Amino acid sequence: MAYRSLYKNDHLTDRERKNIILLDVIRRNGPIAKTDISRITQFNIVTVSNYVEHYIDQKLVVEKGLDISSGGRRPELVELNSDWGSLIGLEIGPTHIICIISNLSPAIIHKLKVKRPTGHMEVVIAEAVKLVRRIIEESKISMEKIKGIGIGISGVIDRSAGTIRDTDSLRGKTVGSFATAKAILEKEFRVPVSVGNDASLAALAEKKLSLRIDDENVLYFYGDVGSGIIANNNLFWGSSWSAGEIQLSLENLDGLMLEPWVGKTDFFKSEGLDLGITRRAREAVKKDNRSKIFEMAGKDIEKIDVSMVFEAAKRGDVVAMNLVEEASTRLGLKVAYLIHFFNPEVVVLGGGVERGGEQVLNVIRRVVKQLVMEEAAGIVKIILSRLSEDAVAFGAVCLVTQELFAEV
Repeated sequence: MAYRSLYKNDHLTDRERKNIILLDVIRRNGPIAKTDISRITQFNIVTVSNYVEHYIDQKLVVEKGLDISSGGRRPELVELNSDWGSLIGLEIGPTHIICIISNLSPAIIHKLKVKRPTGHMEVVIAEAVKLVRRIIEESKISMEKIKGIGIGISGVIDRSAGTIRDTDSLRGKTVGSFATAKAILEKEFRVPVSVGNDASLAALAEKKLSLRIDDENVLYFYGDVGSGIIANNNLFWGSSWSAGEIQLSLENLDGLMLEPWVGKTDFFKSEGLDLGITRRAREAVKKDNRSKIFEMAGKDIEKIDVSMVFEAAKRGDVVAMNLVEEASTRLGLKVAYLIHFFNPEVVVLGGGVERGGEQVLNVIRRVVKQLVMEEAAGIVKIILSRLSEDAVAFGAVCLVTQELFAEV
């Protein structure tokens, strides 16, 4: 089967497309012989040899000894030079900002995590820029080694306008300019900066770093806030880069003649990254404080969070187990609907949901098995995110890596 680019776009030249494919195969499979690169990519061996020699000249790829031969000359092995440069991945999430510096593998060299500041989107972006400055200082990596910065932002992106709209009604749904953040970072650090939606980049990271090449159609669920889409092995952004939103704007239903339940059901809206578990847990404990959740919170209801509920559920607390099952069932409905619509090979559950472990996973699998037609249900694998809270930052690194690979 041919290896196809995750970045198949009309603006890519043939050389750029081949660079991305070849270097990603070397990164994923190295040390690897040129004959094996040719077999995986289905590019002829002469083309592969010419490109690889160019990468070696650029010090992006290094030779790594000889492979075992089945007869004749032993083939040389090559691998990506992980220390060729460093990359910065930044997540501006709904509740936090995460910043990492990685090598080309990618492996994290240094990481910072801070709470997302309250206020306008522009305030949040400014804080993220400060975090990038801080991680460069703390990591002590020279600017000459930093090859690019990737940013994954929570919200609805309009690429043509260069804006990002916060979808959280509690924060006022403010609109900020990711184009401004991109321009500030590029001016200050003099490296290319790439920007994308957080869930889309998390899907990209899971595809590139934890899934198989053969998994060509993938859905990543960022809680029930949004989703990322890999379609036919390509990252799907949509017309304005806002694809993957799984909620509706329900503030104004005037004149639509809809039943009242439409505005109340959480199928059409988001309960947040915690699937509404924290709010429901506090309400449950107010009515009956015999749950382990109350003890774990130091008998302070306001300190209850989703991690406590997940832990209490694992310890067999009935209240916690019911809360997790109810929330997982609600998410399972969305997962089931989108499996029907998209027919993926893999669904990845992330955004914090993965911390619920097998209890969340088993409930969603059961919902899918019961509600999805057997043709789609029989092929899909539903798994927990393997990259967890670092998925978006890793995806941002993968995004900027694409730009570097294309231009070699």
